[in-house]
Amino acid sequence: MTTNDKKKQVLDLLGSTYDSTIIDEIYAILQPAVNTDEINIQQLPDKLQEKINRAIEDYNTGNYITHEEMKQKLHQWLTK
Repeated sequence: MTTNDKKKQVLDLLGSTYDSTIIDEIYAILQPAVNTDEINIQQLPDKLQEKINRAIEDYNTGNYITHEEMKQKLHQWLTK
């Protein structure tokens, strides 16, 4: 199956689904990445700005886990 065939099949399947989880996950995969330097937080309270800046710094330095990793950790915690 060619890439174009796969693309058409994915579009057909996506067009026929009403599962919002699948749609949200595909959207998250395909949406353009946001440059954290472009986020304007100046209008927020100082404490919230500090927390956001720490979170952005963690993200930029790779100090985070992915959604998939978190789902695996949650599964491990719930099956102990």
